Amino acid sequence: MPRTFQTHACAFFLLITATVVHAGPFVPAGDVSLRHDIQRLSDAGVIRSTVTTWPLAWGPILSDIDNADPGSLSPNLLAALSRVRQRARWETAPDEFHLNTKAAIADDSRAIRSYDDTPRGRSEIEAGLSWIGDRFHFNLTAQIVDSQRDTQNFRMDDSMLGVALDNWSVSLSTMQRWWGPGWDSNLILSNNARPFPAVVIDRLFTDPPDVDFLRWIGPWDFNVIFGEMENDRVIPEAQFFGMRFNFRPTQSLEIGLTRTAMWCGSGRPCDLETFGNLLIGRDNRGGQGIGLDNEPGNQLAGIDFRWAPSTFGTQIALYGQFIGEDEAGNLPSRFLGQVGVEWTGQILENYSTRGFIEFASTSCQFHESSPLFDCAYEHILYSTGYRYRGASIGHSVDNDARLLSAGVFAVDERDRQWRGLLRVGELNRGGSKDGNTLAGEPTDLISVDLTHSRVYEFGVLEASIGLERREATRSSSANNEARFYLQWRSSY
Repeated sequence: MPRTFQTHACAFFLLITATVVHAGPFVPAGDVSLRHDIQRLSDAGVIRSTVTTWPLAWGPILSDIDNADPGSLSPNLLAALSRVRQRARWETAPDEFHLNTKAAIADDSRAIRSYDDTPRGRSEIEAGLSWIGDRFHFNLTAQIVDSQRDTQNFRMDDSMLGVALDNWSVSLSTMQRWWGPGWDSNLILSNNARPFPAVVIDRLFTDPPDVDFLRWIGPWDFNVIFGEMENDRVIPEAQFFGMRFNFRPTQSLEIGLTRTAMWCGSGRPCDLETFGNLLIGRDNRGGQGIGLDNEPGNQLAGIDFRWAPSTFGTQIALYGQFIGEDEAGNLPSRFLGQVGVEWTGQILENYSTRGFIEFASTSCQFHESSPLFDCAYEHILYSTGYRYRGASIGHSVDNDARLLSAGVFAVDERDRQWRGLLRVGELNRGGSKDGNTLAGEPTDLISVDLTHSRVYEFGVLEASIGLERREATRSSSANNEARFYLQWRSSY
């Protein structure tokens, strides 16, 4: 098994000499308006593919919206269909170069990120060039960022160089990822931390299985990641492995099975046997010949779902995610949990709306009266934890937190948006002073953010203001913070 990202890259470039077909680009994570429209069309049965693993492939979405019957859709859904179709045609136009630019100023990057693609520093300038052809597609993006949280000022986040092999895409990628149905965050792979460089394998079209006894699965997707973490860790250049299988047995239900692991790295075993032990779950010390010197790594695994039956003409969905931090009997155990409810509707005749209430607990055995602290996102060997460049890879509130989030989103036919988000919670309930990235002791949190964006001829302008109060329960110290950002983006 490859030890470094450079080795992964060499393997990738050997693959591009294989027979390929049309290379389909992907819908990026972080665009709330686009996700809202895609989810509405999915709930209405227009889009039949899976939609909880981001980035999404454009291919199955384009196929579904091209076959949509406009006469069966409400004016509100027709507006969503038009926006998605226009975006898809633009991003998948063959043999055309597109220039993407973005600039932002802020008080600083938000320590607790939501699905929104908010600035990652006090100032940020970005430029990208994308192209799609018969063989390959690429999106090369560069940023210059001034941030107090990450000293790497020049970045190439949100870049991708990909090739299609039959119905699979293989790419070198630093795209942001979001694995799960949550709107404020999710427990196993979110865009809270910056994306790490990886070789990514994605299924392009999510058609149901051809085998008769498996057709009940419905549309399905499968993703695999081989990534590399930063040097500034207890175990430098630790490798990241992730895989996700999600399927849609009915129009109203989507299920995801996810597994991730940190392994390898400087001074740790990186051979095929080690990876094989990790893959089959033989990675707990004290059994089956596994000791400190050959323990494969640190794993997370679990299940998520989104169920959206139509009720009284209003679309209501229930969703949840349950991720095990440990293993017992070859199954995940010591679960972290997240549950939520969301609804869509319409106000003022022309505003399509979505609201959600979401609860998450990031302590092991979260459902018990006495959960386990200093367990989630932690590991004895990989003691930097489930984090990248000082931020949680999983839920944005890191470990041992409880968070209740309520959000609302509204967009009109001209793509003018309003977003509001309220959070109330407890950070670092166990009081860890070493691992938690947000608080050095138990801390109560309350915050509110309001965001508005409009489309102009020169691009999309977005402004946001927010207030946050943190109160440490042991030291009784309190901190009140106002925040803002102004962001502009455009495509040519």
